[in-house]
Amino acid sequence: MSIQVDIKALVSHIVKGDGLDKCRICMGSTKEGRVFLGDTVMMDEGKAVTLAEVLENITGIQMLDEDMCPNGICAACTDLAKTAYEFRILVRTSHSFWLNCFNSIDILSERNKCSKSLYAIFNENLSLQTVRNFDGSAKNFVNHFLNQPKREKANDRHDKKQRISRNGPSCCCTDCGKEFHSPYYLNLHLKNSSEKEACLLCASMFNRGEEMKNHLASVHKIEMLLCNECPVLLKNALDLKRHQKKCHTTNAYTCTHCGRTFSRQASFELHAQMHMVRTCRACGAQFTNRGCYRVHRSKCEPDAKPDLKTIPRNKRSNVRDPATFICDYCNKTYHSRPQLQNHIIWIHMDVRPHQCQWCGKRFYTPARLAEHSVVHTRERNFGCDICGAKLVSKMAAVYHRRRHTGEKPYECEDCGERFISSSRRSEHAKRRHDKGTRLPCSLCSASFVRTHELKKHINKSHWLDDGLKKEKELSEIVK
Repeated sequence: MSIQVDIKALVSHIVKGDGLDKCRICMGSTKEGRVFLGDTVMMDEGKAVTLAEVLENITGIQMLDEDMCPNGICAACTDLAKTAYEFRILVRTSHSFWLNCFNSIDILSERNKCSKSLYAIFNENLSLQTVRNFDGSAKNFVNHFLNQPKREKANDRHDKKQRISRNGPSCCCTDCGKEFHSPYYLNLHLKNSSEKEACLLCASMFNRGEEMKNHLASVHKIEMLLCNECPVLLKNALDLKRHQKKCHTTNAYTCTHCGRTFSRQASFELHAQMHMVRTCRACGAQFTNRGCYRVHRSKCEPDAKPDLKTIPRNKRSNVRDPATFICDYCNKTYHSRPQLQNHIIWIHMDVRPHQCQWCGKRFYTPARLAEHSVVHTRERNFGCDICGAKLVSKMAAVYHRRRHTGEKPYECEDCGERFISSSRRSEHAKRRHDKGTRLPCSLCSASFVRTHELKKHINKSHWLDDGLKKEKELSEIVK
């Protein structure tokens, strides 16, 4: 890039003095930007360098602010000055490095023998090298420095594990159809599966343990040893002994499905949930691997999981693909694992730790006990915002308000009649459409929806002479 000085502008400035807004170097226009001599234009080893210092370092000419000369320089001349300054620094640095290298070799040439450590030559990143008890010439020293093997760290030598090859044939999962570049990535996909794993040589999928062992022996002629307590395959007896000592002791928790070992029981219990059977809500297909379940769900019901782009970034971690959890006792369906656990504990195990102090009735949770206690205390802490009436529970206040507004959100599937609560809709379905379970009378063929109706029927139709005997019989029938 070459810049020519505008001679006419220079003469005009001397005669008329109209060039103070021109460039000090070329007298050209400064419309594209102007830098004054006192402005900092770059940093040199943490020190600020002004434009006047850059020009003086390059040219040896000291430029000062003078009344008769322009005090600014155009952008083109400033860029040229900075480039020249940086190149000058580079040349000086290179010259210094070469001098240090020559001096080191000269020192080594003068001393052919050395009984102590020698500090002599710079390596690739210009750090000083040390050779202890070296005896030889400068050429031998250089060869020794260039050909010395790289040292491995102690941790790498002792703790370095054999890396599994990530190469192999392209393959796909037979359960969900997802494709992978090699069997290594297919095994990562099946990591949480409780049943299957992939062969690292041919990518075929087999059940863990005995089936995989037979495949390796018959197809690939590789004999493996199978652990008696988990489906892990080992190469030799020594590895098997180490595995059993590490993974099957009193302080270790090893999964019998996949062989993974944990040091904490809480981590082991959390991992065990990975092997739970997941059921697709759309088609009912079941999967023992979470990865296969997610791939299947994305194909079977693509709109089930919301688009993450429409959700704020700070809330994306809480978005989960909805799953279905089925009770093994009654086949009731839940959409979360805690709901299923509470259902089994409360309903099938009949665990009710919270007891009422007035009547002795037991409940699942403290919230249910608090709702029941209102029956005895008759505290009315919930008010209606329309009429001001006080009610004993929150749901009672909700149902009361629906009577004012006429809201009936629960509709019968058979006749279309609407109700203010789901319990009234269930009672309607039992009475009108003969759905759900009813309370049968053990003394006749009659059945009823509510318990008090069954008691009233027994008192009226099956009256006994002895009152005490009647009460005992009545309680047994109702139970």
